Amino acid sequence: MSTFESFKNTIEKDFFKHPVVTSNPYTQWFKQGWTDTEQLVDLITQFSVFSNHFLVVQVKRMVNASTEEGERSARYILMNECGVSIDSRTGSTEGRVFSTSNAHLNWLREIGALLGLGPMDLGQWEKGSESTHRFLQGLDRTYGNHDGQIGAGASFAIETWAASGIGHGPEAESKNFWKELIVGIEGYNRNHRLPLGLEPLPLGFFQYHFEIESGHGANVWHELEETFHQPGFDPKKFLRGGREALDAIHTFWIGLDQTRKSLERTEVREKDCLAAINVAQWGM
Repeated sequence: MSTFESFKNTIEKDFFKHPVVTSNPYTQWFKQGWTDTEQLVDLITQFSVFSNHFLVVQVKRMVNASTEEGERSARYILMNECGVSIDSRTGSTEGRVFSTSNAHLNWLREIGALLGLGPMDLGQWEKGSESTHRFLQGLDRTYGNHDGQIGAGASFAIETWAASGIGHGPEAESKNFWKELIVGIEGYNRNHRLPLGLEPLPLGFFQYHFEIESGHGANVWHELEETFHQPGFDPKKFLRGGREALDAIHTFWIGLDQTRKSLERTEVREKDCLAAINVAQWGM
């Protein structure tokens, strides 16, 4: 086994034991299809803030890349986020078609419109929760770091986490967080929209990411190999960038999980109050 292959195995072992990969409480709950409209609005809102402001971080990743391959890969991802289609086999946007409607934020706006949200209700910084802000700030410190080696570690951790399980069979893919979100929204449509004759929420944003993440994952594996063989490569910086980026991602999901539990408690209290009022009225 080559030195690079040994390092690659170490990275897989260390990064993929992170809690956000092995035990994401929010997506594990969400895939059951139990979300109500208020909880789903929170998910779409927070995702839109992330999607919109991630563009700034992605530009920083591109300009701070320590290798030509890293810069090229970051540019492909940036273009795809903005609406350029990507080759899922190679992770490349070379010669591909651009469409404003395919900008990822606009796909979320399509969902938001069916939930009663206007275009400018989504993507704005002030709409983000504290945990979403901390998530983006964490990505800025790692993925967008001026030290390209820290950014490369974050890039690898983020993109291979997002592609986790894809291409490894139905069981492994079912645990990918994109897949869990898709299944959860399908459940929401069955429980809250189809019985009322309402148009189902579109799955394009989540399905598209699920399908293209294998290409993104390929990008960072190529970047890792080139970075590893660069003079002065520092594995400690690489590991630091990856771990801290995964911590930031975990913060985002923990925040969503706390909010959905808070909304559940509020709903229970409201039902209890209504029940008490009804009992009081019957007693009159």
